[in-house]
Amino acid sequence: MISAVLSKSANRTCLSLIILLAVSLSFLHSCKLFVKPPEGPALEKLSAWKVSSYEWSDDLGLEGLDRTIEQSLVYYRRLPSTYKFNYNGQIYSPSEMAASLEIFKEIITTASGDELARLLGERFQFFESINSDREAFFTGYYEPILKGSSVPTEEFSEPLYAIPGDLIEVDLGKFSEKWKGAKIIGRLDGNRLIPYDSREEIVDGNSLEGRAVPIAYVDGIELFFLQVQGSGLISFPDGRVKRVNYAQKNGHPYSSVGRLLKERIPPEDMSLQSIKAYLHEHPDEVRGILNYNKSYTFFREVEAGPIGYIDVPLTPGRSIAMDRRLVPQGGLAFIETEFPLIDNGEIIGWRPVRRFVLVQDTGGAITGHGRVDIFTGRGEDAEITAGHLKQKGRVFLLVAKKEYLAECLSEKN
Repeated sequence: MISAVLSKSANRTCLSLIILLAVSLSFLHSCKLFVKPPEGPALEKLSAWKVSSYEWSDDLGLEGLDRTIEQSLVYYRRLPSTYKFNYNGQIYSPSEMAASLEIFKEIITTASGDELARLLGERFQFFESINSDREAFFTGYYEPILKGSSVPTEEFSEPLYAIPGDLIEVDLGKFSEKWKGAKIIGRLDGNRLIPYDSREEIVDGNSLEGRAVPIAYVDGIELFFLQVQGSGLISFPDGRVKRVNYAQKNGHPYSSVGRLLKERIPPEDMSLQSIKAYLHEHPDEVRGILNYNKSYTFFREVEAGPIGYIDVPLTPGRSIAMDRRLVPQGGLAFIETEFPLIDNGEIIGWRPVRRFVLVQDTGGAITGHGRVDIFTGRGEDAEITAGHLKQKGRVFLLVAKKEYLAECLSEKN
């Protein structure tokens, strides 16, 4: 009898343990459904409350903003009505993007402080572009001035080429929907399309002689950095100046020589200036280092500029470059980061930067969300700022809500 009771008790205990284990496993499994997945690069929408409680102050006092907005309006006015701009799945037409800028102009000219924040939160949608660290990373670019010659000389021996006549750009999206937005660049070899010449073939092999027209002849190291910046001025001995701007690339991927030199230049000293200094101090290594970047840029002559990706002049401190595949070109943004304080060519500290800007450019190295390149202008301070800028910060994109756009567009019609 005692044995039977003990047996039943043991069975009940065992059953209880089994039930408890099953419930625990079920609970653990269900918990997985509520575990937040790891965050990655994204465009995250801000609530109206966050927008209205944020300080949207501008450290430039809005100087130059109106002129920069007008350049984006020029861009939108020349686009076909079928062109689309995507903000997290919400589609805007060129006329809606232009109306958004007009609404913004009206707000910033009539409101400030808390009232500005309230109106922006009421009439605009805000999105934060974040990288995998849930922040943004900022670099800078500038308009260099190079000395050059119209004929090759010992000092200016490297040609600065216009687009070669045999370069072919193929839009793969015309062949299949799955390749939409993808392009390749090459040239014909008989009836075959082959990759275009690499930097090494162009520079060391002089492969473009007779195939491309030189705009000028310049120093090879300076040309390399002009290609990274995308635009600049060429100053000739007779006083003439040519403005050149990005026209096309050879289709090879961009590789940062800074990454190649990270074992030779300490991270805290890495800058455009330190890379240039290293190249001049190690002439025997120059070709190998520069050829690490197989990408090669061709230029065009322009009257005004420098010109960004949307083919309008850039404004120092107000025009930024972001990934055109992810961020609508021409649109409004707000940035928070820091710039160097410069005194007699030396960095003596850093100052906070908070301002409205416009996305008017892109770049081969500017990829992913939370990646921003700021146009800093021309001159020594602009070069120092661009060369040393590698700061963290935040970047917000803003566009007017649809209901306010409808009202604005109906008034115009």
